[in-house]
Amino acid sequence: MNTVNLSLADTQQAFQTSLLLLQKAAPEFIIGTSHASAAERFKIYTDAYRLRLIEALSTDFPALKNHLGEERFVELGHAYIDAVPSDQFSLRWFGRHLPRFLAETAPYAEQPHLNELAVFEWVLSEAFDAADSTLLDHCQLAAIAPEHWPLLTLHFHPSLRRIDLTSNAPQVWQAANQNKPLPPFTLSSVPQAWIIWRQELKLLFRSLSVPEAYAVDAFMQGQTFAEICTGLSAWLDEAQVAIKAVIFLQTWLRDGWVAEARVGK
Repeated sequence: MNTVNLSLADTQQAFQTSLLLLQKAAPEFIIGTSHASAAERFKIYTDAYRLRLIEALSTDFPALKNHLGEERFVELGHAYIDAVPSDQFSLRWFGRHLPRFLAETAPYAEQPHLNELAVFEWVLSEAFDAADSTLLDHCQLAAIAPEHWPLLTLHFHPSLRRIDLTSNAPQVWQAANQNKPLPPFTLSSVPQAWIIWRQELKLLFRSLSVPEAYAVDAFMQGQTFAEICTGLSAWLDEAQVAIKAVIFLQTWLRDGWVAEARVGK
């Protein structure tokens, strides 16, 4: 690019592009002084930008930083920045690819608990930032006529998130959040279902039994109450299915998971 006759706006745009791409060489319009070369002056800005990106990662993944330690987390941050340059105006979304980066990139890929901790922390941030909505209450659900229940579908609060983990990442995160010593990571051959949601400004999470996880997933996929009861028969006696499903619904209403109930898809 010929930068000799660039306007101020074009110069600013070119500088921003060079900075965002973390170019090694300084743009032509940056000149050296007796105190610092053009490359040194430009590096001040690229270093500051990298530090700001790593600071954003620290905010979104505090437990991961706690587990790795400052030095290793900064190394991870630099590796991630080089592999996945920021492509959003807001720093809020810069860390969204970190879980996948950890799962696919050596040496982190050999440590699956790192990916799971990052997944859990990112989902927490998604739940916290999710839109708000009204909630269904027991009276509204009870007002639905019994003959309509087979076609009942549920729509959950926007903050609700469902993930499966094979590690104790939630317990590690909780210890970090409470400034307690982190427990050692453990891995299981059987995934555990987890649910994350927000009540006002409070983040909550808990594990789910296999039948409850199935019911949540099925409702999320748009299945009806009757279809879900049929599916629950894989784990429950026929006489218990409807009762258990109703207990699930009552618990979800109490915990503020359900935004709306509809009859039919």
